Amino acid sequence: MKSKEKPIKDSPDVDALLNLLQQLRDQQKHLQQQLHSEQTNLQHLAKRLWLQQEHDRAQFARDLHDDLGQQLTSIATQLAAAKDDPLCNHIHQQVKNAIASTRSLARLMHPTLVRDLGLLAGIQWLNRQLLQPAGVALELDYGLTTRLDHDAELFLFRIVQETMVNTVKYADADRFELLLERSQSALLLIARDNGCGFDSDAVEPGVGLQGMQDRASAFGADFNLRSAPGKGCEIQVQLPLRTPTATEQP
Repeated sequence: MKSKEKPIKDSPDVDALLNLLQQLRDQQKHLQQQLHSEQTNLQHLAKRLWLQQEHDRAQFARDLHDDLGQQLTSIATQLAAAKDDPLCNHIHQQVKNAIASTRSLARLMHPTLVRDLGLLAGIQWLNRQLLQPAGVALELDYGLTTRLDHDAELFLFRIVQETMVNTVKYADADRFELLLERSQSALLLIARDNGCGFDSDAVEPGVGLQGMQDRASAFGADFNLRSAPGKGCEIQVQLPLRTPTATEQP
């Protein structure tokens, strides 16, 4: 007579397994939400730090303009009184050049032009200060019909500034193309030069490039760089535009 097969002891209960699986899914979802929250907090912190840096730059620029600029202007006024002395005339011209350099540096440190007149005026000023003296022609396609909020304009101004500086210093280019256009949800900036280019996969990012990437991350913007030897360099930045809430509508 064959013995009856005994049921397997401690066999897993299907409902218990499903319950355990749901618990794991809930935990995973909670961890993902927590990670997203921490990433958002870090992004906000990075943006606040960047804005604080801009505030410190503004204070330094005011001190540079008001203190050093005024002292140089006073010296220039005194030297102008000795116009019959060739040496004083020479020193007077040097002091005037120093005053112009001080004002230019103060504006680069804190571009009040962007705050007062907007991003387009800031880009045109950068062109006169950086590209034109280096013999680089600007081809500008500015598709923005309204102004952005000040933080966004300042962010884009700094990206354009650093890109132009890199072009003048390293690219050996004679043309710089800049495009800005806006959709309902984002703003696109494309900057490219026709210079010597470099292997973007092999070259470690310098301070300027890393600074642009950090700023883009702080603003939640996508930052992409493409370059190859002999092919110039192109930078693309896509900045999401926040839609004002009902309480923020004018």
